Amino acid sequence: MPSTYTTNGGIEKVATGEQSGTWGDTTNLNFDIIDRITNGVGTINLSSSGAAHTLTTTDGTLSDGMYRVLVLSSASQACTITIAPNDAQKLYFDKNGTSQIATFTQGSGANVNVAAGAGAIIFADGAGSGA
Repeated sequence: MPSTYTTNGGIEKVATGEQSGTWGDTTNLNFDIIDRITNGVGTINLSSSGAAHTLTTTDGTLSDGMYRVLVLSSASQACTITIAPNDAQKLYFDKNGTSQIATFTQGSGANVNVAAGAGAIIFADGAGSGA
């Protein structure tokens, strides 16, 4: 049976007998992911993304969607931040350090607007397209 990944954090679950001699690398990466998920603070620079940014959690890779605390910076216009994948539950503590409104979305459900200079606690329910 091949490795699988946790739904919300993208942490690799190594299958029995798999990765002989190299599983230590996967385990160390998993600990880095756990650290980012529980305590990570990441600055999301919005200057290069224009009016949209995708906050992605990628299986088995350190990615910006894994941070617990998000500090938004450098937006020159209002920005929509899409949480992907839309079937992962997420909890973010956000500080909008820009002079623009940041709108968080995960699907067609309710969006969260975070005013310029404001903070918010954002819960994304992971309900898929209707999140």
